[in-house]
Amino acid sequence: MADWQKVEMSPTWDYENEKEFTGIYISKEVEVGPNKSNLYNFKKSDGSVMGVWGGTILDNRFKGINVGEEVKIVYLGMEKSEKTGRGYHNFELYHRPAQPENEFEKD
Repeated sequence: MADWQKVEMSPTWDYENEKEFTGIYISKEVEVGPNKSNLYNFKKSDGSVMGVWGGTILDNRFKGINVGEEVKIVYLGMEKSEKTGRGYHNFELYHRPAQPENEFEKD
């Protein structure tokens, strides 16, 4: 019988140090962690799995994204809400169907 392997959380995207992220969207976990946030999981071009924490902006933009699509997220930095005057992290989100013969194209 095989040895037990510990299941650990995938690393998560550090958008402040890496401004763009690209991967194949593979799953969504809900109510994760103490803030009960969404966690979006991706397969990167090297085969590793990376998580992206949701928030108001990303959660709203992910509503039209399907599992299996290639997704690119661009961190735009901190911006100020015109309505409330509060700061928030802003992102752009792009998607396209995954290419089965070549999941990751060079852009």
